[in-house]
Amino acid sequence: MLTVRDRHPIYLIMDALDECPDTSEVPSPRNRILQLLEELADLHIPSFRICVTSRPEFDIRDFLERLTSRQVSLHDQSGQKQDIADYVRSVVYSKSEPFMRRWRKEDKEFVIETLSDRADGM
Repeated sequence: MLTVRDRHPIYLIMDALDECPDTSEVPSPRNRILQLLEELADLHIPSFRICVTSRPEFDIRDFLERLTSRQVSLHDQSGQKQDIADYVRSVVYSKSEPFMRRWRKEDKEFVIETLSDRADGM
């Protein structure tokens, strides 16, 4: 696909790179993926786009900063945090969750606040 002439843009989207194991084996599965991304970036194909999502773990951030032309961080964005809180609130107050219907409002709000604060952008 990458070598076909007159091609349309090709997009590779890789989600949750931080969930790829970073084991003690050499190279680790995560390092093999990072090396693959470097090899693909080194091809310099104008119509090829790569989008990688990950939590900002040091090894990933350090490696990808060398390769990227653009970087967007949603990790500490208030909109991201609000989306998480809204989702947790919708589950806690959902009528489809019978066991939560019996909770006191204070307990529901505590759960929403705690899970939202500790979600770490995820």
